[in-house]
Amino acid sequence: MPGHTLPYQFKIWYMGPESMCLLVKEHSKIIESIKVGDVLNMKYYSADALNCTKDIETEIRQIMKDDNGRFKGHFLIGLAASEY
Repeated sequence: MPGHTLPYQFKIWYMGPESMCLLVKEHSKIIESIKVGDVLNMKYYSADALNCTKDIETEIRQIMKDDNGRFKGHFLIGLAASEY
């Protein structure tokens, strides 16, 4: 992430066909470092036992705060990867 020397690790949430997001606590410092339109080189880890990784350019598509829903107190960061 820009301006950070330590890597961040997030679990990707699949919200529907070709729709994925990160769930980030509302007071996380990373929220101050990203904005819609940013393109980041993110390392994706496979969920299988082989632990395969792939670097993929990923765009921040939206940043939504959930005040009342299932993820109250968090931001949902919508992502668009250049490939899957």
